[in-house]
Amino acid sequence: MTNITGMPDLKDKKYGGAYSVYDTDTVTYRDILIDNFTSYDKNDETLKQNFFLKYKEWITATHTLEGFDDFKETCFTNGTTESFANFYIRFRNNKRLRLAKGEYFYHQMMKVNYYTDNFAWLEEDELKEGDVLLISAPFADTGSLYPNLDDILTQCDDKNIPVMLDLAYINIANNLKINLNHSCIEYVVSSLSKVFPVEHHRIGIRWQRKKYEDQTYVINEPGYNYINMLSVYIGLEMMKFFPGDYIFKKYRTKQKDMCQKLNLEISDCVYFGIDYNDKYPDYNRGGTSNRLCFSRIWDGRM
Repeated sequence: MTNITGMPDLKDKKYGGAYSVYDTDTVTYRDILIDNFTSYDKNDETLKQNFFLKYKEWITATHTLEGFDDFKETCFTNGTTESFANFYIRFRNNKRLRLAKGEYFYHQMMKVNYYTDNFAWLEEDELKEGDVLLISAPFADTGSLYPNLDDILTQCDDKNIPVMLDLAYINIANNLKINLNHSCIEYVVSSLSKVFPVEHHRIGIRWQRKKYEDQTYVINEPGYNYINMLSVYIGLEMMKFFPGDYIFKKYRTKQKDMCQKLNLEISDCVYFGIDYNDKYPDYNRGGTSNRLCFSRIWDGRM
């Protein structure tokens, strides 16, 4: 398959990619839940609403998300990917896309496929009215918050730039502080596929400050619920059983040991070590550093 992004395909390399750790306890409990699942009526709102409430409680137990209560419109999503797709559909006809170098490959594919003539790297041009920004927090390339993130969001406020904030990696970090009070933030999204071995179950969530009736919103409406209730159930029960900092605390010492062994900086995300000295150039993803992922070493897949 042609790599249209120009990014290296690292999934077969020892420290490539970004994967949940197949932790023995989380794998065992996931399989118990699947075996115990009984069919739910697709119109049953209780399970979905409990998932929404638990996810918010779970994520804020280990991080400070200022202004989070203003995001009252919530949807279950197929991972974060479904949210990304609808974000691009909404804005791609009249906005210039802005991404930071080293961002998640999906966005770089969108850049190539749909924004070729209407794109600029965040590092290479000032933010302007008419832009649209998607940025991960923690940032995908380093596992830490992007430098001066709050200042960037303030500029987006001032220039009416819509923003999607991707919190996919926040569940493998701990004690981060993110200001969501910025009016520019249209969507906040997250998923469980990095913290738990549930990537094939596509368990994601999207929060909106105000209603925008797109495809995802409609299929989440009460009485319809055209969503994967098994995945809702698995996600809810996994969060009930494992605290939000379970993986971080369990593997933090191993992360520090790996970073010391490989001469890497310790990322805020527990799976990663960051190379700022270009010792491992094969793991460069387009930014100024190189990201190594340890999860498949720890669980024996690599």
